[in-house]
Amino acid sequence: MTTAGTRRTASGQGQGGRADGFGCLDAPAPRGFARMQAYLVDRIKRAALRRLHRSGHGERWMLRMYLIGEEATECALHDEWTGDAPDWIAQRIERHLADERRHAAAFVDALQARGVQVDGPGRPDWLSRRKIARWRRIARRHAPHFAHGLLVPAYATGLCAEQMAMRVLARHCGAIGARHPMYPLLSRVLTDEVRHVRLCTETLRRLVAPSEAVRLAALLDEIRAVDAGFGVTGALAMYAAGWFHALRPGARPPASAA
Repeated sequence: MTTAGTRRTASGQGQGGRADGFGCLDAPAPRGFARMQAYLVDRIKRAALRRLHRSGHGERWMLRMYLIGEEATECALHDEWTGDAPDWIAQRIERHLADERRHAAAFVDALQARGVQVDGPGRPDWLSRRKIARWRRIARRHAPHFAHGLLVPAYATGLCAEQMAMRVLARHCGAIGARHPMYPLLSRVLTDEVRHVRLCTETLRRLVAPSEAVRLAALLDEIRAVDAGFGVTGALAMYAAGWFHALRPGARPPASAA
């Protein structure tokens, strides 16, 4: 069992994964303790979503968190994925950047429709900053072991972040249902995140030589272990935020702004 709680073969292939050694690119199914932890995190976050949607404060907070996430992704794409990237990757990065900017603009519009003035980029919360810092240390440590250097850990981190975004958005869409005013926005972003996961996967398959697949599997395990390690803490913080916003002065049911 890996630190992320999933079984892998010596070639880095997850159970049921691809026979070419790149099964590690697929999001692993949690097993054992990790499975129980994932279930607990999902239950807590679903309860937090229900609580947050009971007040306008809570909905605005969630939109701000999504906006900050999109802005952080844009910064990472611009600062860490560029540099000496081959032309074919640079073109993909530009398309990805365009998507993230469009998402950010959509979240700004949704906030403004709810009476919130957005004055500039927000700062990720403390937990997110800690997670990003640990991911960067992992990337620097693994980079020398790949022919394409830091580009591989950067894309591996991007893949895991996009897979996480897929889980978050799918959970949110499922919790609120298609009739909710926020559903069209979240479902559009989810569709793009699914495409981003596919593009990150294809890019890593081109960047990483078969002889580097075992190292890639180890890298992905470490990245995912960091994400899992913050799972329960993040879920509890989200649940606490739901109660905080529900108890704020002037808290009231959210308006049906789109």
